[in-house]
Amino acid sequence: MIIRAAAISAVLLAASSLAAQATPASKAESPRPANPPCFRLSDLGGHRIASPDTLYYSVRRKEVYKFTFSGSCLAGVTNSDPLILEPLGASSQVCKPLDLNLGVGGPIPRRCIIKSIERLTPEQAAALPKKLKP
Repeated sequence: MIIRAAAISAVLLAASSLAAQATPASKAESPRPANPPCFRLSDLGGHRIASPDTLYYSVRRKEVYKFTFSGSCLAGVTNSDPLILEPLGASSQVCKPLDLNLGVGGPIPRRCIIKSIERLTPEQAAALPKKLKP
């Protein structure tokens, strides 16, 4: 019995050692940004619809953010159609898709599911075609 208990203890110790070694590697593969790009709803400027699932917003007049949606939420929507922006939670700060509820106004309003919000680099923003620049 003592040998069996010692063997089980050795196996458990080896397994926990392997798990501890695997944890830093998995964190290194998917680093989380220390300071995610955030903005306040009051910082938003103009917008341009690029496709049924992509929208560009001007933020603080010098940055461009790309909003990507699940599905074709913006199908049939024009740049002059009203967009409804509602913060989710107590703050108007947006750092991730779940911080914002975005919808399209009109006779039949609809909500859009935001898949991602990405701040473009100055080079990416400058490379946008003129008709897509917010």
